[in-house]
Amino acid sequence: MIEPKPNSSPESPSGKLMASRRRFVALLLIAFVPMFIAYAAFFHFPNWAPTGTTNHGELISPSLDGIKMSTELAAFNTWVLIQPADSYCDDKCRKMLYLSRQVVTGLGKDANRVQRVVMMTRDAPDLMEHLKSEHPDVKVVTGVMTFKSIVDLDAPVLLLMDPNHNVMMLYSLDKAGKPMLRDLKHLLKISNIG
Repeated sequence: MIEPKPNSSPESPSGKLMASRRRFVALLLIAFVPMFIAYAAFFHFPNWAPTGTTNHGELISPSLDGIKMSTELAAFNTWVLIQPADSYCDDKCRKMLYLSRQVVTGLGKDANRVQRVVMMTRDAPDLMEHLKSEHPDVKVVTGVMTFKSIVDLDAPVLLLMDPNHNVMMLYSLDKAGKPMLRDLKHLLKISNIG
């Protein structure tokens, strides 16, 4: 007796079943193959991972306690740009003050999340007069320069303190301005604090 051949047309029930199985297997492969490739790349080829960073400032590791620098910094619950200044503020110091003002202005709606502070160790009447006339939004605090080991005080710098009072980034004069603005925009975008 001759056995009838099964109907393998796409319209038959067995043809539909095979087509749906192929689609299911294709969906599984689309979902799991990239995960297997990522797993293999991460655990078996760690040298493929990027090593660069996107921040322009210098990361201070470990971070410094801002309250140990000045107890007056405890009053700030926002991000703070701290500019250490001794008794004299030269042209570079004034340029750093100007750039920090431009950066905070450039933040737009997030400008109120960043406070500018000048930290002084002793009285500086000339600097105080300059701040009063050109930078009235800057707060002045007195403190100790506990960060002298990481900062060259001959050149002006800006220190970034987070709302938890951790001084965690340092910007030199060449990184102030647009690079610092990009960093701050990125930080404020991903930050839920301050």
